[in-house]
Amino acid sequence: MMLIVLLLVAGVRTGMFFDMDVYLIGTGFGMLLLVMAGVRLFGTRRRVAAVQRVMMPDTLLFDRGLPVILGCICGILLLYGFHGIRGPLSLEGTMKEIVLWAGYGAFAAAAWSVCRTAEGLKAMRMGWHLLGAILCGNALLAVYGLLELPYGIHHTADAAISATGARLGGLLQYPNTFGAVMAAFLLERLFALPSVPWTRTSTLRAAAALLPLLPYTAALLLTESRGAWLAAALACAAGFAKERRAFAPLLVAAAAPLASAALLYGQLAAAQLAPAVLPGLLWLAGLWAGGVLAGLLLCRWRHSAGPRRRYAAFGASVAAALLVAAAGVLILLQVQDRALGGAATLSARRLMYSDAWQLARSSLWLGRGGETWRQSYLAIQSQPYVGAEVHSGYIDILLDTGFIGLGLVLILLIFVLTKLMQANPRAMPPAIVLIAHAAVDFDWSFGLVWLMLLWIAAIGLAEGISGQEPRHGHTAAQRRWQFKLAVPLLAVVREGKQAHPAWRLLSLTAILMLLGWTVLAASLGISEVNRRAAASASDGGQIALLQSALKWNPANTSAAMSLSDRLQPNQRIPLLKRSMVYAPEHPGLSWRLAEAYSLRGESKAAAAWYDRSLTLDRFNAVKQTRAVLKLASLADWHHTAGEQAESIQAARSALAILQRYRSLAGGLHDITQLRNDREFYLTMLANRQAKRLENRLGLGHKRLSSPGHRL
Repeated sequence: MMLIVLLLVAGVRTGMFFDMDVYLIGTGFGMLLLVMAGVRLFGTRRRVAAVQRVMMPDTLLFDRGLPVILGCICGILLLYGFHGIRGPLSLEGTMKEIVLWAGYGAFAAAAWSVCRTAEGLKAMRMGWHLLGAILCGNALLAVYGLLELPYGIHHTADAAISATGARLGGLLQYPNTFGAVMAAFLLERLFALPSVPWTRTSTLRAAAALLPLLPYTAALLLTESRGAWLAAALACAAGFAKERRAFAPLLVAAAAPLASAALLYGQLAAAQLAPAVLPGLLWLAGLWAGGVLAGLLLCRWRHSAGPRRRYAAFGASVAAALLVAAAGVLILLQVQDRALGGAATLSARRLMYSDAWQLARSSLWLGRGGETWRQSYLAIQSQPYVGAEVHSGYIDILLDTGFIGLGLVLILLIFVLTKLMQANPRAMPPAIVLIAHAAVDFDWSFGLVWLMLLWIAAIGLAEGISGQEPRHGHTAAQRRWQFKLAVPLLAVVREGKQAHPAWRLLSLTAILMLLGWTVLAASLGISEVNRRAAASASDGGQIALLQSALKWNPANTSAAMSLSDRLQPNQRIPLLKRSMVYAPEHPGLSWRLAEAYSLRGESKAAAAWYDRSLTLDRFNAVKQTRAVLKLASLADWHHTAGEQAESIQAARSALAILQRYRSLAGGLHDITQLRNDREFYLTMLANRQAKRLENRLGLGHKRLSSPGHRL
């Protein structure tokens, strides 16, 4: 129940994308694990003995997959711990990754433990289906206006982003990742259809098997995620390649619901995901019921008895193929402009990947810690595109942990796919969807995606082992022994006077590590809660809450910047310098330091920090213009005060920034395929300062080229 609740909360809380969700969920999960571990370790002797008889009668047995998965996760945690000690680009981002990966490890260990029993495996299946129903149900209810879901539907007039003007993001608030998640649930149900005994099962059970196909397919289509569609197609191909005999029965069973989903998609897309409620619900109910009934008829037709059974099976397969082909044509006609175009989107990602590779080369083997891309992309981007997330989970891991961390992640994923292919091929397609789509989008930034992957791996392997038939006379007990691995800790688990203290020591070490993880998540979470509460508090209360946030987490750069905006310049500078120890390349901190020094009239220090901030955020026209104006004003102020040397120095600094600004804008002006999402141009206001600064320096007016002027 704890694992199921964790999965559901992660799904409801935007897929564990935002920091607050990560910290709160990590804290709650860690506290529950601590309570359970404490009860088990410090419980009465009789209770401990009873647990050992049930779970560990004579030896400590582990599933063969668990040590490999936990070993990879521990290796990644060690890399992030090394960065935390050495000094990463963002200590807060590194600590967040430690909380996440420690949670993945604890989740995997608990999931594998639960799936060892029939009751636990059944509960895990129910949790998977419940999560899918909540995610899909909430999204479709929001489409019909029955549920208020902020940011659940993305409206746009850009045909390159959406062919219909609206895309479904659901609770995850991001259509691409939501599409991959819906594809995983769809394929899990799709490849479970051949296991249904259509000739012997009841009509109600057969209808229940077909029931989830339409909503999952419709939700996937409404996301308009080409990457999710392609990943689903590749996963289907891989599943059919492994299970060739399942193709015909699967096609016959799923054709009608999939065709109904295509019709529903056409109707909702034409209404831009805002249909009339009552007619829309009637249309949904009719297509849903019609798809299920037609699917049942096709299955009965294919499995009909009699002398013409072979012809009936062939006719049902042909009819199913025609339905699928018609559905594909309908979908393609709806999104042909976006499906066949999209060159601008692809070029933007190629540009982002090229910049990310240049950044990765600075630390290829170990990376630079958590949130490397978010901290660095403004400084290294070759064009002014918008992209706080690098659109590839694997590149993101490469930037954070280098080739070593990426290798550990690839070992984990390849191992999971290999084991699923051997034990339970029908569980392989949903895992492939999640793994493949992460290559072209930032799915790994959603903790829910990792939890789903570990969840389907635990269920798939457990189902595969429990469902295997005896081979060469092996008994079920022998097969279970082959699937489990006895580890060198057997001696400390056996009852005895010498082994018992060692087992206690090992358990206490594990509990201390669990306690450290929980405390870290709680402190980061409390800091984030205080920072958010400060936004709605009174003036005095804001300062107190922000100071409390920094006490719980000194690396909270957002709290430090918010607090600095409410302090006097003399108080801002030491605060910001302390924060820069935890995030040395944060452009916001260096900018606020420059502003603080300019308010104090220290033009030399202000110029240095303006230069530093603009190096870390080059394509920011507002900052470029403000830096020139502030330094020009400081030059005039020093001149009025009779400080000629300081006035000349400030004017030179302003003129140097202006010249670099002009050069940067002029270089972009010559690029033919420019991604100028940030609208970076040379502003007329900044350009007009040239004469003012040159007169201050005694150089006279000098006309300089200034392409791309904009007010």
